[in-house]
Amino acid sequence: MLRSQVISRSIPLAQVGPALVTTLLWFALAAGSAYWVMHFPREAAVVLPAVSTSAPAQAADTGHMARALGQTQAKTVVATETSRFQLLGVIAAASGGGSALIATDGQPPKAWRVGQALEDGVYLQKLGPRQAWLGQTLSGPAQWELHMTGPANTP
Repeated sequence: MLRSQVISRSIPLAQVGPALVTTLLWFALAAGSAYWVMHFPREAAVVLPAVSTSAPAQAADTGHMARALGQTQAKTVVATETSRFQLLGVIAAASGGGSALIATDGQPPKAWRVGQALEDGVYLQKLGPRQAWLGQTLSGPAQWELHMTGPANTP
């Protein structure tokens, strides 16, 4: 009778099977997660490819903004130093303040406020209708004058 009691106390495989499968699945999930966390790329190891933009793509991106600010094409300034800068748009106040859309060295244009340094030693000193004055200091005389091209009666 002792032997029949031992057999009746054993757990049938039908009850152990689902618990065993669930435990194995959780173990596999934990092991897979640990593997991917350990092999996740670190910031220093990430290398992004360099993206080059062509001049026609830049012109297409800035053309809408330039037209909205009243310019048909950008005009370079006569002086060699200021040929690096292109005035694409102006929002000027009567006092000479405001903002200008200026592209530097063929890069996409940025908005600059009067008084800001476009780079070391080049400041946006004041603005007028369709023109901007740049200088080496904020309060000194203007060394360069940028002009917009196109019809003067453009909004």
